[in-house]
Amino acid sequence: MKKKTSMEWDAMAGAGENVRRQMPGVTAEFFELGREAAASGGDPARLHAFRLAAKRFRYTLELFRPLYGPGLDERIEAVRKIQSMLGDRQDFAVLSARLRNTLMPSEALLEALRTCDEKGRGLEDRFASFWRDEFNLPGAESRWVRYLMRRPAAPRRAAAVAAPPKTTAEPAPARVRKTARARR
Repeated sequence: MKKKTSMEWDAMAGAGENVRRQMPGVTAEFFELGREAAASGGDPARLHAFRLAAKRFRYTLELFRPLYGPGLDERIEAVRKIQSMLGDRQDFAVLSARLRNTLMPSEALLEALRTCDEKGRGLEDRFASFWRDEFNLPGAESRWVRYLMRRPAAPRRAAAVAAPPKTTAEPAPARVRKTARARR
């Protein structure tokens, strides 16, 4: 489950055009790896590898957020949920492996191991269900690709710093200097 797609950037094309050309391959890789992970039957190594792929995919989407605007946020959030579920699953897999390596297991340790494994399986089931409901629907991959292939807007520039507002209040009267004559 190694990363297959790399983005080859054309320095002569704009960012929007590069993204339009590259994102279909990156998206296809994400969906392919996700389908494999969801069908893996809880293989911790495969789930962890997909978590890392989801992380790369999310970071790529976030990098190009200025080209797509706020409509991309919903998609990013769906990928973030996968990453979170699989991150928690990985934590349980690591903890479970450490508990198994204990030299003198006690009943409490065995109970903790059972609980850890049960929670890990629950997260695997949640991931598979989320994948099925959000990503494995008919046409889901095509919708993602179409969205990411649309001609993105030019990157938004930061708004110019506005000049301080002019006040409409009348200026304060100038101080009148007292001259020697006025003092007399």
